[in-house]
Amino acid sequence: MMPSQITNLAVRSKRGDLLRSAQHPRAAAPGGDTPVTKLTLRYAVAADRDHLRALAELDSSLAPSGTALVAEIDGRLRAALPLDGGRPIADPFHRGAELIELLRMRAAQLVSRTEPAR
Repeated sequence: MMPSQITNLAVRSKRGDLLRSAQHPRAAAPGGDTPVTKLTLRYAVAADRDHLRALAELDSSLAPSGTALVAEIDGRLRAALPLDGGRPIADPFHRGAELIELLRMRAAQLVSRTEPAR
């Protein structure tokens, strides 16, 4: 066999594999979204400043100026909750309301840890 014939056979075989796998798509998460692989809730740090500004622009809002909690999905900042009572911000193209609710629950946990026991 000549090299071009071998290449053609390999290409046809790979094409067949791709067509077969396309007929059996992977199951998507509920709602048709891509499954989340990592969610992180943490305090915002100085290095988040530019990301918070960009997130605020997406949300047509202002970036938090004080202490805030942020939610990252797969390493990308998707929501922020100012701890001074300011308006939360979230990426409108991702599950922002759900992330803000998680941030509120986390903030409540942090407050309960700092309050003295009665």
